[in-house]
Amino acid sequence: MVVKSQKTDLHIAACCDQNYLPYTAVMMVSAARRLDQAYRPVFHFVAVDIADHWLTRLSEEVTRHGGDLKVYQPDTTAFKGLPTLRYGDAVYHRILLAEYLPEDIHRVIYIDADTYVVDDIAKLWQTDLSGHPVGAVEDLSRSACKTIDIPRPKYFNSGVLVMDLDAWRQQGIARKVVRYAADNAHRLNYVDQCSLNAVLHKDWARLPPRWNQQATVYKALNRHSAGSGYEKAELREAIRNPAIYHFTGREKPWLWYCFAPVKHEYRALLDSLEWTEELRPKENLGDKLEAVLSLRKQAQYLGRLMVWLFHRKRGSH
Repeated sequence: MVVKSQKTDLHIAACCDQNYLPYTAVMMVSAARRLDQAYRPVFHFVAVDIADHWLTRLSEEVTRHGGDLKVYQPDTTAFKGLPTLRYGDAVYHRILLAEYLPEDIHRVIYIDADTYVVDDIAKLWQTDLSGHPVGAVEDLSRSACKTIDIPRPKYFNSGVLVMDLDAWRQQGIARKVVRYAADNAHRLNYVDQCSLNAVLHKDWARLPPRWNQQATVYKALNRHSAGSGYEKAELREAIRNPAIYHFTGREKPWLWYCFAPVKHEYRALLDSLEWTEELRPKENLGDKLEAVLSLRKQAQYLGRLMVWLFHRKRGSH
């Protein structure tokens, strides 16, 4: 009798409300499809105001792709009274992952809902954090860091995080971040991300930008003198060979008004998850016309596509 070797659990976390559930499903499926077969993806999902029958559909989808789904109910008191802006309450709950997850789980990769995984995240899982409690990619926007007066290279984007949960628990990081958010929310542009940076900006491991290829990567390369902490070669590699696309800003790939080179591939996967269709907003004619008639954005899309193709071609030689 042939005994199958047991797979190693690889832990991935996500948080969202019902509005973002279809896109969280895309993230999970894209990550599971590309994961090294020696690993089993275990998704730890903080579900904010999501009906049980939708959680069942998500669990079935994860199971079809060889994974397991663990659902957690959010702590509704921790962030009471804090502003959510357009992002909803779900953005805060990544801060409490060390408290939500069982203590026998020592590391987790947190990934935002508006992402698309195109490489094996087992490589990210194995990253040496060199004693830091979190690994992240610099936020490539020039403005995000300004409200807490942190130099741009020291300010990370919280859309993809490799978290040492033992360190978070031992140092009480979550509660420090919650306290900072409560005291300073009135002056922060991105309350959750700025609060994480205020506490951790001197204690995080820098990851290659390909692990969180933000929409602003093209500007960061073209205006490199403006102060990114990455070398131009690292930014080119993020464009040529991204591992995780992160659709920061307004341009989400499930909308017509999106000009990311990978949007058609993303939408094909989203459309294949037929059970999510009922949850997705229907775009009207005005949305489509805005996208078609936005000549500046269409030109930008073609420019990005050419840059992407150029760097991919150079990288293949």
